[in-house]
Amino acid sequence: MKSKRIIRLIIIISIFISNSGFSQENEQPVNNGKFGNRLFTGGNLGLQFGTETMIDVSPIIGYKFTKRFAAGIGIVYQYYSSKIYNTVFKTSIYGGSIFTRFYIIDNVFLHAEYEALSLETAVFDPYPSVHHQKRFWIGNPLAGGGYRQMIGDMSSFNIMILYNFNETIYTPYSNPIIRVGVNLGI
Repeated sequence: MKSKRIIRLIIIISIFISNSGFSQENEQPVNNGKFGNRLFTGGNLGLQFGTETMIDVSPIIGYKFTKRFAAGIGIVYQYYSSKIYNTVFKTSIYGGSIFTRFYIIDNVFLHAEYEALSLETAVFDPYPSVHHQKRFWIGNPLAGGGYRQMIGDMSSFNIMILYNFNETIYTPYSNPIIRVGVNLGI
């Protein structure tokens, strides 16, 4: 029930940001309005090594509706390994996401995202009676902000700090979530 309210809140925020982006008086379409010039790709690459190892490869593709508002989708793949005492747990986490971004000023943006991940019950479920399958899905509504540093005319380096509104014992990471990635204009 709580997660449904959070999902509705993110959808409402996304619509509000979307409407704000479209209502800017002097807002011009990106790059003369050509469809291909509005597309961007990129994503995140995360590496963590030690007692807990995580490798995150998350490509995205998005569309710039205006200079201030963009939205897109992504694929998530994470390899996770944890050494506790003499036991090693290894698993693959996968799923997808949808996101919106609104640029408050040229390089500072708000970010809202909904991420759905498939997790392995044996690694992430301390109460096996809750999930009766080998894998289960968890939805993560994320929101926060970020900064982009432009690299040329159509590409940027991004850093974001996000908050997971569904942080539980089943999620693979804890708050705050720090992401580093790139966006490449197509």
